[in-house]
Amino acid sequence: MGTHFTSRRVQGGCQALNQHELISSPSLGRRIVRVVPNVSGVNKTFDYLVPESLKNVKVGSIVRVELQGRRVDAWVIDEVVRSGLIKFKDVISLLSEGPSEEVVQLSQWAARRFCGPLRAVLSSASPSLRVKQLGTRHSGAARKSGQRGVVAEAEELFNNQRGGVLVWPAPRPLRPVLESGISRGRTLVVTPSVGFARTIAQALRREGLSVALMPDDWQRAAEGVDVVVGARSAVWASIPELKSIIVLDEHDERLQDERSPTWHSRDVAIERARSLGIPCLLVSPLPTVSATHWAGSQAVRFVEPATSDWPTIEVVDPYSDLGDEEKPQFGLLSSRLIEVLRDKSKTVVCILNTKGRSRLLSCKACKAIIRCENCDAAVIQNDEGLRECNRCGAHRPATCQSCSSNALALLRKGVAKMRDEIEKAALRQVVELSAETTVAANAASLVYIGTEAALHRVSSADVVVFLDFDNELFAPTYRAGEQAWTLLIHAIRLLKGSTNALIVLQSQDASNAQYADFISPEPQLLIEREQKKRKVMQLPPYAAMARVVFADPTFNPADWSHCKLAFSSSVKTAEFLVRAENDEVLSQGIAQLRDELSTRFRCYVDPMRYA
Repeated sequence: MGTHFTSRRVQGGCQALNQHELISSPSLGRRIVRVVPNVSGVNKTFDYLVPESLKNVKVGSIVRVELQGRRVDAWVIDEVVRSGLIKFKDVISLLSEGPSEEVVQLSQWAARRFCGPLRAVLSSASPSLRVKQLGTRHSGAARKSGQRGVVAEAEELFNNQRGGVLVWPAPRPLRPVLESGISRGRTLVVTPSVGFARTIAQALRREGLSVALMPDDWQRAAEGVDVVVGARSAVWASIPELKSIIVLDEHDERLQDERSPTWHSRDVAIERARSLGIPCLLVSPLPTVSATHWAGSQAVRFVEPATSDWPTIEVVDPYSDLGDEEKPQFGLLSSRLIEVLRDKSKTVVCILNTKGRSRLLSCKACKAIIRCENCDAAVIQNDEGLRECNRCGAHRPATCQSCSSNALALLRKGVAKMRDEIEKAALRQVVELSAETTVAANAASLVYIGTEAALHRVSSADVVVFLDFDNELFAPTYRAGEQAWTLLIHAIRLLKGSTNALIVLQSQDASNAQYADFISPEPQLLIEREQKKRKVMQLPPYAAMARVVFADPTFNPADWSHCKLAFSSSVKTAEFLVRAENDEVLSQGIAQLRDELSTRFRCYVDPMRYA
C-alpha cells in the first residue's frame, strides 16, 4: 500500500517529503489536520488524518504522529480540506492541550516576523507539563471599577482602545498603573523577570483577584483568571476573553529572546492586542525608540517626576586628581570613590561589566574614547588586534582624534582584579557576586562587586557605583544608550528606601554631554534626540536589521542581490549583518534565502549586542 503525505514549507530549507510510505486509513469524509513536528531542523508542515476516537483534537493540540519511521510530538496548526481519495497517515494519539487557536496564529506571525522556526515559537507558547483537559473557568472576587485609584494618563491611553506608551518615573511603584487595565476585565501583565512577576502576583492575590503566574500556571491561565502575569514568555499565554495587555519596563532587554527566533515581548504584545482589538500599554521610565515609534506622538503620555524620584548622580573621572605622569596607570580608583567606599555605614554595590562587551580603546594622553570618523561609534580592538568600528566596519589609524597621540590603551578590567583593589581601598570586606549566585546578598554595610547581575542579587543598597560606565554608554552598538539607561534604572530601584541614595558613574570622558542627561534627565528630549539619530542613520525601527550566521563558510552575498537584502561582513567567518528597508522586506528576503539556499543558517532579527 502506498502513502501520500502532503506538505508545504513554513520556513523553507528542507527537501520535499518522500511520498511513498505506508498509510493506515483513507481520507474521504474524515478530518485532516496540518501539524508542525517538534523535531529540530524540520521546518515543514505535514497533513494527517484524525481518527474517530480522537474527537478532541483541535487547532493547538499537541499530538503524537509518525514521521519517517519515528514517533514524534507535533502541534496542530490548522484543519485542511482535501478532495479526492487521497490517503494519509493517522494521528496516533492526543498528548496534551496546547496553545489556543488565537495563540497559534500569533505564533505563525512571530515566526515570519522574526525569521525563525515556528516550532521554537510554539514551544514557548506550550505548557511545560502535559494538560489532558481544561477545567472550568476561574473567577476572582467581585470588585468594582475604581477599587483603587487609577493613573489618569494610563486611563486616557486605555480609552483610545489601541493603547500607547506611559512614561512612568523609575522609583514609583508600578501597581497603580495596572488598575486601568484590570478594571476593564481579564488582563495580561508581562514583566522582564520572574521575580518581578511573582511580586505582582502576590500583591494582586491579596486583593482577592484570581491570578495565574506563568509559566507554572499555564492551565489556570487557559481556564480563565482575572490576571495573568509572568516574564517574557507570558506573552504567549492562552487566555480566553482577554481585554487588555500591559508590558512593564518595556525598555528592559530581558524582554527579548536571545535565541533564534529573537522575538520581543513588546512586539508580540502589540501584534496580539491589534489582532484582538484590545489596548496594549507599554510602561517605562525611558521607553525605547521602537515603542515610541509604534505609539506615535499622540499616544505617549509623560508622568512628571517629583524631586524625590531621582537620586543624586555624580560623574567622576578617576584620573582628574592625578598628575600627568600618573594618568597612564589604569585601574586606579578616584579619591571620591574611595571616600564613598570607606563609609562603613553604607551598603555599596559596584558594577563592572566584562562579559559580552567589546573592548573599547582610550587615549593614554588625554583619556578620550577613540571614535569612528564616519559614524561616531566607539572603536574596538578585535581578536586580530585591528582597530575597527563594529558598526560600519571602518578601520581606524592608531592615533587619537583629539590630541593625535598614538599611545592607546584597552579599557579591559576584570571583576576579580577590581575586587582586590577595592578591598584594599575600602578597608572592609568586599563580596564578589555573579549571575551564578543563588542566594541573594542581604547583609547590610558591605561592599559588593559584580557584573550587572549584581543589581538583581542584592535586595537594597545606599550607593551604586559603575566603575566603567564608558564601557556601557559608548559600546559599539546602536542600542548602547538604551542599554545604559536600563542599568541606571535598575540601580535607582535598588536604592529605594535609602535616605542618602547616591549613584557614582566613573568615566574617562566625564565632560561628555551625554553624561549631563543622567544628572538631570528630560525623557521627552532624550526620546526625540534618539529618534532623530536612528532616522538619519536608518536604524531600527526606521529600517530592519538582522545578524545571519551561515553553516557554509563559502557563502557569497553577491549571489543573492535579488533578495533585496544588504549584506555587511563581520569579523567572524560566514557571519553577516543584514539590512532591509523594513521588517516585511527582511522577512521575505530571509524566507527566500531559506527556500533557495541549500545550506542552513541562523537568523537573529534586531540582535541585542550587535552594531
